Amino acid sequence: MEATQEKRRISFISKPLFKQSFKSLFGLWLAMTIGSAFIFIIINVAIGSKSIFTNINMDEVSTYVKNEGLGWLQVLGLLEKMGFNLARIQVMSQIDLNSILNELIYKIAGVLLPMIYVMICANRLIAAQVSDGSMAYILSTPTNRKTVVRTQYIFLLLSIFVMYIVIFVAAYSSEAISQAIQAAKTPTKVRAWNPYVTPLFCFGSFLSIFALGGIAFGASSFFNKSNYSVAVGGGACIISFLCCILGLFGNQVFVAVGIGVKAMSLFNYLSIFTLVDNTSMSSFAKAAAGYDAAFDFNWIWELAILIVIGAVFAYLGGRRFVKKDLPL
Repeated sequence: MEATQEKRRISFISKPLFKQSFKSLFGLWLAMTIGSAFIFIIINVAIGSKSIFTNINMDEVSTYVKNEGLGWLQVLGLLEKMGFNLARIQVMSQIDLNSILNELIYKIAGVLLPMIYVMICANRLIAAQVSDGSMAYILSTPTNRKTVVRTQYIFLLLSIFVMYIVIFVAAYSSEAISQAIQAAKTPTKVRAWNPYVTPLFCFGSFLSIFALGGIAFGASSFFNKSNYSVAVGGGACIISFLCCILGLFGNQVFVAVGIGVKAMSLFNYLSIFTLVDNTSMSSFAKAAAGYDAAFDFNWIWELAILIVIGAVFAYLGGRRFVKKDLPL
């Protein structure tokens, strides 16, 4: 009985196949991981504890107008000529402009290289091996199709997970070091550092790549030809990424400052990255750190959808691979 259980446990994945995937993809993984980690390190070192954007303080504006003996009608008239109406100024005084920075980092700059990795990796794990005939050699061994698809998917998941562990350590440590340096230089001007923000944002970024990885792996398992796999799996990743960029121009911040169009927010509904709700996570992080903010739990169910998307597409692709005819 014990021998049978041990045999089943070992056959759940193929260790030789896992090692083969590791050797063939380690260079790509290392390059993308180091590149992503350096992006976060450079951003944190360059920005430090400084705030790139500054919100409009209406109290200071009112004081200035009063001290200069100006009338509000004069000021508003001037602003109207410059393209800033009262409604736009009110919006700009209330929004958190630093949220745009988080959007750019964790939805664009921070996910580009991991996204490229899952596009290439998912294709090489299944579809590319079917196309070049190496899958025939793998299946000629005692390794069956279910073991193959499980092994390759587990490899993909583990590689993404370890990648984001490295990225998180680089982002968190570089931010902490930058804060310490700035505190030593100008202790009175350092803004409070929220230690919960980076872990939450990195987790959200990881799950977005997990979802895209599931789609890419599903496509790789579904198609016998590598070019079809790249077109569908890679296409889904690229479209989602581009829609995320275009959707930024529909953000209320860009609209308020006159460089965005509200209708562009339509693209957010076409991007998986929209499910990474940085605004909700930021509010939750502030409340967890004891700031005057309400706990917002919307990000939890949104990230849960990403998990479902990644798991379902990978599962459907895996079932297709097990049952379909292969050109062996």
